[in-house]
Amino acid sequence: MTSSVYIVRFKEDATPADVYKIKKDLVDSGAEITHEYTLIKAVAVKLPDAEISTLETHPSVAQVEKDQEVKAY
Repeated sequence: MTSSVYIVRFKEDATPADVYKIKKDLVDSGAEITHEYTLIKAVAVKLPDAEISTLETHPSVAQVEKDQEVKAY
């Protein structure tokens, strides 16, 4: 099973309890939170690619995007 790092951005109206529950569920399922962002309501998480569709449909999740290198030109 292939795993990748994804940026999971939460909806603005997601409560701290919502975010905590999602993070706990991710860790409990074997995912690894690699970074917690402070300027945006988001985390970077390493998890199997097959689990993305379930996470994308969560009512407190705004977006799930594969983490990738960004370069300024």
